[in-house]
Amino acid sequence: MASAATPAATGDDAPDGRLLTDFTAASADLGWYVVNDNVMGGRSEGGFERQAGELHFSGRTNTRGGGFSSIRTETLQLDLSQYAAIRLRVRGDGRRYTWRLTTDARHFGRPIAYWADFDTVAGVWHTVDVPFSRFVPRFRGAELDGPPLDVSDITGMGLMIYDKRDGPFELRVASVRAVADQPPFSLDRYRWQKRVLVVSAPRHDDRQLRDQLDAVSATREAFGERDMVLVVLLDDAVSTAGDRALTGDEVAAARDDLDIRPEAFALRLIGKDGTVKLSRAQAVPMAEIYTLIDGMPMRQREMQDR
Repeated sequence: MASAATPAATGDDAPDGRLLTDFTAASADLGWYVVNDNVMGGRSEGGFERQAGELHFSGRTNTRGGGFSSIRTETLQLDLSQYAAIRLRVRGDGRRYTWRLTTDARHFGRPIAYWADFDTVAGVWHTVDVPFSRFVPRFRGAELDGPPLDVSDITGMGLMIYDKRDGPFELRVASVRAVADQPPFSLDRYRWQKRVLVVSAPRHDDRQLRDQLDAVSATREAFGERDMVLVVLLDDAVSTAGDRALTGDEVAAARDDLDIRPEAFALRLIGKDGTVKLSRAQAVPMAEIYTLIDGMPMRQREMQDR
């Protein structure tokens, strides 16, 4: 039996967190291996590559006989009782994935696992927090009543796709951390530091939303020069503030603060002083937004200082 690995208790940009792996040569080898649904007669395919500081998990799911693909670590020895969540830095394909934890817990003498789902944004690097409170005990996929997750006794981790959909999948993971509780998201965090462009829509495929996001992407350099951050509020996909994924409650609170109706497209431009400078119910050309910003006294002072 392989000896248990113990990831180092270090962190390079999260002083309240613990880096478990960043898939670089300096990280501990956690012994990842593949488990697909062919162990139960399924037809899904999946695997991984570790390259350039990333874990690349990809394949194709087939729901006719299982419908899952997964990768798992060898036996670990982790006490994460000081932390509240697993934080993942990911770039996905818009599909839903599952983070998997194991302990010494048993169900009628057989080992069980704990699952928690998370959504991804297609083609975008973002940060996902998976709270330990969301992990559900399962045995062979069936949900159990208990026991609850004992975070002081983590013996393994895993990544899985089991969203009951057929087709290709691809997820890149840059780092895995254990982190303490984050304060709830608030737009006030950007006051005096960033100008915030908020776009809200009920669906990720809303035409005006896509037009606005395409316009931001096409002018990314000008966007960054004006100290701007993008906040996207959605009902059917991951909502984000910069690279932070937002919860449903955080989305509702942000909309309430800005008097945004969730059933329609809305745009708000918030200045560094925290006040709304532009409010529209349709997509706005970025040239118009940049002209408005460049006419603000604070922006003019910034340009003089540079």
